[in-house]
Amino acid sequence: MIERGSLAARSRPWLAAALAALGSVSAGACAGRGDRARYPAREPGCAVKQYAGASPVPMDELGTVEVDCASQSGCERKLLDEACRRGANVVWGLGENALDATRRVAHAAHTLRTAEGPRARGCTVMVFADAPPMATENIGPVAASCPEGDSHDACLRELEDQVCLLGGDVLWQVEGPTAQETQVGMRQRMRGRAAHAR
Repeated sequence: MIERGSLAARSRPWLAAALAALGSVSAGACAGRGDRARYPAREPGCAVKQYAGASPVPMDELGTVEVDCASQSGCERKLLDEACRRGANVVWGLGENALDATRRVAHAAHTLRTAEGPRARGCTVMVFADAPPMATENIGPVAASCPEGDSHDACLRELEDQVCLLGGDVLWQVEGPTAQETQVGMRQRMRGRAAHAR
């Protein structure tokens, strides 16, 4: 995600080493979120929070953006519009560009929702067999274990409650229930993915 061969990195060897280290950490973090729902493109001129260095807020990395500018006029806005096209509302690393550079590079990202805490069991949860049709922020996989004699709806409600306990309001890619041998006998297991509507 980080271009280690950027102009800034080539002109500052110490920066190249730092970017290489950061790249390996960022790649691992992004790999762990590979199933996150992507952010839809935003319109040109959208509001974008800008940071010269690393972003101080939790964020979902969307990759690098870059533009070539024939002149300095409007170059920064052109870069921000490219971030908007990626669905970003944050760009960071702007300080890596030289003041007179005609090629600008930044890191595009989207802020993550601050954890809202668990919700009560029985909370309202929107359930989708496939990917949700609206923009969401991923929370992660959820699973429920139900007695063998429980109905599909009863087991699904337990899975929805697991979403509630994680602070989510969206359940998607539901699988099961499937029979499973456990230490306490046969159980039913359902799985899905929890998210929060944005």
